[in-house]
Amino acid sequence: MTDHTAHPVGFIGLGVMGAPMAANIVRSGRRVLVHDVDAEVTARVAADIGAVPAVELSELTECSVVVLMLPTSAVVRSALLDEGGRPRVAFEGGTVFVDMSSSDPTETVETGGLLREAGLRMVDAPVSGARERAIAGTLSIMLGTDDESAADLAVPVIEAMSSAIFRTGKLGTGHAMKALNNFVAAAAFTAAAEALVAGGRFGLVPAVMVDVLNASTGQSFVTQHVMGPHIVEGAYASGFALPLFTKDVRIAERLQRAMGHTSPVCDAVAATMGDALEALGPVDHTRAHEFWSTR
Repeated sequence: MTDHTAHPVGFIGLGVMGAPMAANIVRSGRRVLVHDVDAEVTARVAADIGAVPAVELSELTECSVVVLMLPTSAVVRSALLDEGGRPRVAFEGGTVFVDMSSSDPTETVETGGLLREAGLRMVDAPVSGARERAIAGTLSIMLGTDDESAADLAVPVIEAMSSAIFRTGKLGTGHAMKALNNFVAAAAFTAAAEALVAGGRFGLVPAVMVDVLNASTGQSFVTQHVMGPHIVEGAYASGFALPLFTKDVRIAERLQRAMGHTSPVCDAVAATMGDALEALGPVDHTRAHEFWSTR
């Protein structure tokens, strides 16, 4: 039996989440080759976490598992496949690509199909937990796959970055679950921010409002971990960018439409966050509260 732990792990995408995630794989004892479109980032992160820099994608072909943590499913596809849908580099047959990005599930299925035609495999395993849990290695993972043997290779790598892995079903279901989860989180965020604006104008103290919400039925992850430090105290540094959060809500919106039913709450949240994004650009998502409070 082949010992796949002897093979290095590849990691593509070394941003806010990717760098600490790759660091946790290194800490698990695996040799890790890291790659980013920015060669300077590749060199810096590799030096910081004890990984091997891979300036070219072709340097990852010795890896049996390659993790991707990129902005969109379109970027994932373009990183791996050329315009004709063929692999950009000659990965060994059976290589498993683990897309941990917040990708569009329909595009994940398409990319997975093209990889399968080339003898390669894909698992979708998006994350929840923000940067703090990426650093701690306690992310929640939603894993979808059509290939259990691919999951068998991917799971030991994923475990180095996570505290819980939820098996969601076929390929693409992980990304569907991530988008729907983030829609629910965005609905809670927009509702809580709207309440703080209204309450503040009426004379309520925002810090007291958050305390009441956290002791009452309005309590959520948002009221516990976002509203206090990042809005009431003004840190505005959750580590989750407004463009990415808005993108996830729009993925959920498209998914619901593809399922053939209306989604009035998702539509409203997508529009509200889209207004803030148009006005503010690529800022931390908590800055949206500032924008909404001026209207």
